[in-house]
Amino acid sequence: MATIIDSGSSTATTGTQTVSIPILAPGSNQILAEFGIATVAGGFVQLSANIGFQTTLGAPSVIFTIYRDGQPVYNVGSSGLAVLAIQPISMSYQDRSVPAGYHAYSLGIANNSLNILLNTASVTGPVTFSGISVG
Repeated sequence: MATIIDSGSSTATTGTQTVSIPILAPGSNQILAEFGIATVAGGFVQLSANIGFQTTLGAPSVIFTIYRDGQPVYNVGSSGLAVLAIQPISMSYQDRSVPAGYHAYSLGIANNSLNILLNTASVTGPVTFSGISVG
């Protein structure tokens, strides 16, 4: 039988259009949320995130990345919709290769467009990120 070992969460905002954070280029990956969580040998961490972003110019390509201890473990991309359209992103990932110990998880975002000057977007909310450690 599985046992919940620990849980963690980070909520920057729960509402739509409650923040306006420009999404920068890949080299400037922005961390939106982070938390720490304890794990046991043979366990896993179930992660989930909800992020809202808005196209401000062109058709941006945005990449969302989950990091464990500063190293990427999962990412998903999305393209912006029409200008000023808000796009909600929901993602979940089961991190099964976690060594026992205490780990820092973070959620990052970057603009992965070929021309980021003509394809821009902003995080508008919500921004929630959580995880459950199971052993």
